[in-house]
Amino acid sequence: MESTIKMVTFNCKNVMRSADCIRKLCGLADVVALQETWLLPHDLTFLGSISDDFAFTGVSAVDTSAGVLRGRPHGGVALLWRKSCFPVVNVIKCNSVRLTAIKIVLNDRALLIFSVYMPTDASENLVEFTDCLSEINAIIESCNVKSVFILGDFNAHPGESFFAELRNFCVEQSWRCHDVETLPKDTFTFVSEAHGCRRWLDHCVLTSAAVVTVVNITVLYDTYWSDHFPVLLESNIKTLPKIITQPTYVNKVKWGTRDKSQNSKYHELCNCKLKLIDFDTQFQECSKGYCKEHSHRLLLDNMYKNVISILTEAAILSYNKGRFRKRRHITGWNKHVRDAHSKARLCYNTWLLNGKPTSGPIYNDMYESRRDFKSKLKWCQNNEQQIKMDIIAQHHHNKDFSKFWSKTKVLMGLPRCCSASGMFAEARVDGFHAIMRKRSASLLNRWRGSTNSILTALADRWDCPLLAHLSKLHTTLL
Repeated sequence: MESTIKMVTFNCKNVMRSADCIRKLCGLADVVALQETWLLPHDLTFLGSISDDFAFTGVSAVDTSAGVLRGRPHGGVALLWRKSCFPVVNVIKCNSVRLTAIKIVLNDRALLIFSVYMPTDASENLVEFTDCLSEINAIIESCNVKSVFILGDFNAHPGESFFAELRNFCVEQSWRCHDVETLPKDTFTFVSEAHGCRRWLDHCVLTSAAVVTVVNITVLYDTYWSDHFPVLLESNIKTLPKIITQPTYVNKVKWGTRDKSQNSKYHELCNCKLKLIDFDTQFQECSKGYCKEHSHRLLLDNMYKNVISILTEAAILSYNKGRFRKRRHITGWNKHVRDAHSKARLCYNTWLLNGKPTSGPIYNDMYESRRDFKSKLKWCQNNEQQIKMDIIAQHHHNKDFSKFWSKTKVLMGLPRCCSASGMFAEARVDGFHAIMRKRSASLLNRWRGSTNSILTALADRWDCPLLAHLSKLHTTLL
């Protein structure tokens, strides 16, 4: 396989009518992202007939359960990829009919590719636009892939409201609208058949890890099958970050979230199984002395293994993991995000109860509260380490040293049983006691070496309260 792969995004405006053009694009690119396929759910298999060398996935935007279809089909997205280049491809499930995605694994590297068709730029569609962006971000986080290519028709022309929203979202997530950053300002990807106006609606949004792989990006203006023009992007896969696999230990013994019934079940299982363990009477006869029988040691080892196995099995069987839901902990949520989240939920529910208005004060409150919540949440996620350090500093300021040391150990990845002196010794720096001893000795040395007659007189008196305090401080810290 070559080191460079080519991806193209194209709003084909009816895939059946544009099949010849798409087939031509399949000869140029390894991945083809399509929008406005206009396919019904039972017609999606048509995507597989475009080229025998390409596999496919697609989503229809037409709800056939609503009854008789009036007018032409609408929407729909699809992805085609070359079988010979990508032997391992996983189709990612998306909730929105405006998205489809695949995860490609190439030996020790992986990339995520989206095909996106956003709603038209209108105020009533802004919520749906931001919801699509939020779903894309959620899918990226769940897949844990750094190199992501989001290709498609965003209906976001530079300088207009949807593009401003897209740009703000990219800044928050550290994404890059690479075509706008790279291509000339007079670039266009759409020509209106009704008015002849030119607009830049199709974009290639990439994560930071994906941007560094881009070799070239260009608009193919020699295509006349649609009012949109394809955008071709070339990527060097050798520069993709490698997948780092870390061995994980799955702890099936859960204690912190058990209720009384689970604890009772655990005791019942342990009692039933432990009664069946045979304790030989000859162990009692030699238990008062040091047993040197090798066979006894083997029997004791086996009995110990059986006890541990019974306890572990009982703990696993008595735990009902489906009853609890583990939530992701956000550092700084209570202080920085909780109020904004509550306000956003209130404004959103008010917006729903009033029939989802597309303008006016209720809509503006819902929109601004959501923006404020997302901004504060993203700030907490980006500054997690600093927030943790501020919390630790606050514990120290409040002289709550128990919480100070426990949080410090967690931040440094140290076990709970480690000592503070051990931490200082490992880092080869002075501990608190050493610092206090040095400071008291330094103060005493400056005091005795002072040219002030009063200080010199006090330093020579052993009944001086300050001298007694420093001496006591020094000796109690030893």
